[in-house]
Amino acid sequence: MLLALTATGCSYGGGQPGRGPVALDVRPLSGATAFGYADAVRLHDREERAVAACMSSRGQKYTAQPRTASARSEETNPYGLLTREKATQDGYGIVGEYLYRRSTPVPAEEPHKAAWQQALTGTPAHRVSLRLPDGVSLRYSADGCVARARAELYGADWNRVEPVTAGLANRVIGAVEANSGYRAAVRRWSLCMTEAGDPAKDLQAPRKAVDSRLRKAVSDQGALRALGLDEIRTARADADCQVETGLSEAVRDVQRAVEKRLLTASDRKTVASYLADKRRALATGSA
Repeated sequence: MLLALTATGCSYGGGQPGRGPVALDVRPLSGATAFGYADAVRLHDREERAVAACMSSRGQKYTAQPRTASARSEETNPYGLLTREKATQDGYGIVGEYLYRRSTPVPAEEPHKAAWQQALTGTPAHRVSLRLPDGVSLRYSADGCVARARAELYGADWNRVEPVTAGLANRVIGAVEANSGYRAAVRRWSLCMTEAGDPAKDLQAPRKAVDSRLRKAVSDQGALRALGLDEIRTARADADCQVETGLSEAVRDVQRAVEKRLLTASDRKTVASYLADKRRALATGSA
């Protein structure tokens, strides 16, 4: 069904993806926290194998879990920026993701004893508390197999560096979206969307509308197909308006200013450590 939706969407509007201006894929921290899908799957599988080995050494059985996220959810732009090519092929990826997850259901969780859970996630005696740059509080136990597997794969400091870097990225996104220059760019995009017949006040509004309809369409194949086609049409209009109003360039410029103002030397050192650990893990896995 997804192939049918995509094939129909490719002909929508008569244009060919890849022609004309192309929107920028702007991400915080120069895309430091983004993983390509193939790399994300490969690292996930290695981490799961390390968890299973650790659990086995503790006399516990652990079944490595597959990564359930698809490429589209892995690579979605955090600001909602959209290229014409992606919009033409998959819309916002909402109906496509639903169909993907329906065809690859998440494995059911099995009940486990307290000793098994403690071996996996660790003990209170070794609990570490982190206050992240975006205000989120995080706790983990350093003696659990999950924490040890992550440290084995990425490096001894990964359990701190990774969430702190993610918190920095979230803080940057929040500051960008609160910036007056960003809001002005979104208003220009919103006006374009209204003129195109798809009124939306912010970049998430079209996605929320599709999500709302999806809940009602899942039991009706005809309605689901119609929603998929509408999603692609709206996403194409969205992507066109982003290009026509220079939205991604505006986000890039605002983000540069925000990062220059917000990120300290210590923050940049943390991001550099994150990137070094990530690259080392990828290089080790391919050696």
